Amino acid sequence: MKYLFLLLLLVPDLGFSQDQKDIDPIAVTLMDKMGQVLGSLEACTFKLATVYDEANESGLLERKFEQHRVYFRGPDKMAIRSRGEKGNKGYWYNGSLLTWYSYDQNKYVTLPAPNSIIKTIDSVNTVFGFRFPAADIMYPSFADDVLEDFDTVKFAGLKQFGDMDYFHIIAENKAYNFQLWIENGAYYLPKKYLIIKKGPSPEIEEGTFDAWITNANLPDEIFEFTPPKNADLINIMPKQ
Repeated sequence: MKYLFLLLLLVPDLGFSQDQKDIDPIAVTLMDKMGQVLGSLEACTFKLATVYDEANESGLLERKFEQHRVYFRGPDKMAIRSRGEKGNKGYWYNGSLLTWYSYDQNKYVTLPAPNSIIKTIDSVNTVFGFRFPAADIMYPSFADDVLEDFDTVKFAGLKQFGDMDYFHIIAENKAYNFQLWIENGAYYLPKKYLIIKKGPSPEIEEGTFDAWITNANLPDEIFEFTPPKNADLINIMPKQ
């Protein structure tokens, strides 16, 4: 509870119009603090387990699972290894090039990339449809984006997973319910997120962070891709 008490002392007068939005300043302060900590890390690694619903060939929503190992070194180094329903694949970004590689097919593609992690994620998602896991939460503008996109943002109290307490935040608009759990500790690291798309057949996306290593020592070689023997270099067309 000591961290919550300190946050209550630090909560600013945000001046939101309650006629238009129902915004809890404690929730905003928590998201801002998480963003500040993540933005200050020179390098970090973590595991991310994701669950999502997707229509199968029969048109039925099918729950799918993936595991990701993520390596970031700011501002321009990234590597991700993903395993799950859509295959085993990896991404390497060295500051100027982004490489995608399929372990299942032994195929890869290398693309010119902008000079920062955030710009690269934006660019490649927009042009090629590559979707990086939990990217939105890592954005410096995350708290502002939540306030812009959701009508209600509330601090829902402290919740316990295992032997740790987590700050629980709930945001909602007409189309989505978004929930976030932030570690009640010195680093305010994200622990879990949940996105529910409302409708007759609600869809969910969920992610759980684990094994955080902050300010890790990550050498340049981690972010360079070396094609395996007989790997095929392929072309990829921009999405329509």
